[in-house]
Amino acid sequence: MSTLWIFPIAIGAGAFGSMLGLGGGIILVPALTLLMGVPIKQAVAASLVAVAATSCAGVQTYLQAGLVDWRLGVRLLIPTLLGAIAGGLLIGFIPENAVRWLFIVLVLYVLGQMLWSMRHPAPPQEDRPDCRMQWNPRQRGIAVSLSALGGAISALLGVGGGLIQVPLMHTILKTPLRCAIGTSTFLIGATASASALLYLVQGKLQPDIVVPATLGIVIGARGGVKLAQRIPTLALRLIFVGVMLYTVVRFALK
Repeated sequence: MSTLWIFPIAIGAGAFGSMLGLGGGIILVPALTLLMGVPIKQAVAASLVAVAATSCAGVQTYLQAGLVDWRLGVRLLIPTLLGAIAGGLLIGFIPENAVRWLFIVLVLYVLGQMLWSMRHPAPPQEDRPDCRMQWNPRQRGIAVSLSALGGAISALLGVGGGLIQVPLMHTILKTPLRCAIGTSTFLIGATASASALLYLVQGKLQPDIVVPATLGIVIGARGGVKLAQRIPTLALRLIFVGVMLYTVVRFALK
């Protein structure tokens, strides 16, 4: 199949990911691997570049709205970057089969998180919450450890650390959800960029895959924001659950 198909596939991944607030990486990586036959490490590398691009494009909106906690973001940036660098270095030693099974575990985690949120809907959020927060020494230790884990997962699987960072900030540090998403977007751009450079050094960034994937994700993410207002969230989540279960089965059988 021609690599030209990567562009429309990436548009769909970006749109669907932005409508669910998950980012397109968790959809793009299995799509490239299962539909296009791209080796999973090259798919992860392309996804990291796309994640970095969408983060840089989206963080401006959160900054203008005052939804980025700069102090929290700077404090978590170093452990997140260290985790991302460790993950990027490990990818050269981890077999592709192991990366595939790690992705399966991540998908199951995301599905569990989504099913839980469907049964326990979050209360309405303030339009302009106070994003300044305080944390105690115990919370600081947990936050630093989980941030490093989020960075490593981002580098290994190309999905952006927001899947770890947002629940961390919202549930453990008690940051308002909108502020957690904004601060996470700020962190993702830095960590994904650092990880992508490591993949470049290892020769896993293929321009014919990276360019259409990145352009498609950015375009799709912008369109997904508009489509999200027209399509019921429950329908989107049910479709996502079905697609991800199919992905888990295909990955496991492969």
